[in-house]
Amino acid sequence: NQELLALGVANFVSSFMSGFPVTGGFSRSAVNVTFGATSLLAVVISSLVVLLAVYVLLPAIALIPLCSMAPIIIQGAIVFVDVHEFKVAFRSYPGEFCVMLVTLGISLGLTVKEGLLAGFIVSVLKTLYEIAHPNMALVGGVSGNYRDMRYYPQAEQAPNAVIVRMDAQVHFANAGKLKAFVLKAVQLRESMCDLIEYAVIDGKSMNGIDITGCQMLEGLSETLAARGQKLVVTNLTAPVASLLVRAGVQDGMLKYGGQLCLDMKQAMELVGQPGADWSAAASKVHELVEKKSLLQKESAKSPCGSSQRGSP
Repeated sequence: NQELLALGVANFVSSFMSGFPVTGGFSRSAVNVTFGATSLLAVVISSLVVLLAVYVLLPAIALIPLCSMAPIIIQGAIVFVDVHEFKVAFRSYPGEFCVMLVTLGISLGLTVKEGLLAGFIVSVLKTLYEIAHPNMALVGGVSGNYRDMRYYPQAEQAPNAVIVRMDAQVHFANAGKLKAFVLKAVQLRESMCDLIEYAVIDGKSMNGIDITGCQMLEGLSETLAARGQKLVVTNLTAPVASLLVRAGVQDGMLKYGGQLCLDMKQAMELVGQPGADWSAAASKVHELVEKKSLLQKESAKSPCGSSQRGSP
């Protein structure tokens, strides 16, 4: 971003000297890309060429019709049109393809500025939609791992538990959907005459949670308790476990028999034991939270603390 900062400073300073704002040109950038320029020396050379042309070739350039210069600009900027990326997006990422198509269409119909603005807005809306509608799956055991049963129909389900997974952070946009999905999964198993005692949320893909998500977990524990069932949130990462403990979610879940657990294997062993003692699992959660807190304090004291802070 150094060139952008330089242009901004130049425009700011020139405003005190009756100057006019300047910016980078697509055609000159295209020339640099075409010839493999890798340093600012290319900008110096192109500036000298333009300066020389102004003093030497200006009388001849003045006689050239403007329309004849359009192909020069088009030829210079055409290298930025990457048709291959459009094809890849169309085949693999329909949402990204729509963003690219909207940006291209408005840029051609209006100007690049409106096209970029529209592309930014559509991209934000697409991201919000994806966050609000994450992939949620009913999972089962396959060779010691837990897989989406839509793609692994041979996966084995726990006889007394429903295991679900959401591949996203838990926050206000999707917390309600996760709760509804868990309850629907429990009802589905009960309709198959299975006696469900636990609803297990696999937190392997849960890399964050907000206040709404914390409240949802407590509310889900209460709802399941009213049905004679318990909630278990397992396979937690250190940051998420720390958030849940500090937000009081673990204590809130314990009121209704809910549990936090770090290890999926340990959780499933306890789920399969009548009257299981979850105190060891709870202790491991607190140990991990304390360890993370100590690591944060140590990294804050070290010279490189800011770069290590996210390491636990």
